[in-house]
Amino acid sequence: MADGMLAREKRAEERPRTWHGGVARSFDEMAEVDLEFWLAMTPEDRLRAMWSLVEDQLALQGQNGPPPRLQRSVGGIRTRER
Repeated sequence: MADGMLAREKRAEERPRTWHGGVARSFDEMAEVDLEFWLAMTPEDRLRAMWSLVEDQLALQGQNGPPPRLQRSVGGIRTRER
């Protein structure tokens, strides 16, 4: 079984244990619930959740290989030339 498939299966098994649901009666109420949800997470957890969504989207597009890696582009600062 491919590593990508194992990772998806692991996330699928984890979701029922870690996800919580409810009912929002309006878009405003959902926006408030959504904001509280994301603000309650650490930056690391927010990044992990975002990357999980990226992997899920790639799988939906049929890209079942290893996910792309984040770029670590670094720029520099120079004095302005006159």
